[in-house]
Amino acid sequence: MGASYWAVWLARWRAIRSRVLNGFFRWLYHEGAWAYEGVAAFVSAGRWRRWVCRALDFMEGERVLEVGCGPGHLLAAMARRGLRPVGLDRSPTMLRRARRRVGAAVPLVQGRAQALPFRRGSFEAVVTTFPAPFILEEATWWEAARVLRPGGRWVVLLGAWPAGPAFGIQAFRLLFRWTARPDPAGFPRAIWHALAQEAGLRLQEWSVADGPWQLWGVLAIRADAGSEEKADSGPAKSPASRA
Repeated sequence: MGASYWAVWLARWRAIRSRVLNGFFRWLYHEGAWAYEGVAAFVSAGRWRRWVCRALDFMEGERVLEVGCGPGHLLAAMARRGLRPVGLDRSPTMLRRARRRVGAAVPLVQGRAQALPFRRGSFEAVVTTFPAPFILEEATWWEAARVLRPGGRWVVLLGAWPAGPAFGIQAFRLLFRWTARPDPAGFPRAIWHALAQEAGLRLQEWSVADGPWQLWGVLAIRADAGSEEKADSGPAKSPASRA
């Protein structure tokens, strides 16, 4: 058997793996939402909730939209700090779990990141943690920029990666690779800079160590009102509105 045979076999294996993982994650976010927190705790060695709440370290302002709020742990943490969060998720099952966690005081909205059902400048901050593939869509970035007030910021926790040499950490690294978790050291950061620039946002990368794990993400900051007036450009328009 030649190299071409193994190349075909490897391509088929990767396609099968991708279909299986995509199907599993769709189930986990919807019908299997009851298992979401357990799976997240397992793959993070019990650190997942703490990681999600680390986004608070980069947040400014009180009126905050969480895009992809999931079961509501970060919403609850923001409410305890006296912030005024709003949660958005595409999954009604996730929203029901979030409602049980945060009660009636926190507004929850079913919707898509690519078409946020809020007025321009509604929030001082937007936050997203461990996002689904919607984070790679241009419309998501335009929408985040649209609902931010001038000077507001979008805090994005993109992922976590096991970075230590211990055997257990090596095992987690293999698990992350099998599930297609990207290594920050080799991730194409130009993607985030291009998406932010197109949406009129200024991007800053950030990274935080948590024991043998490395959290990494970006801050996407909308220009303040003075900068917009000086540039005579006004708030960014979505791709749909430019057509």
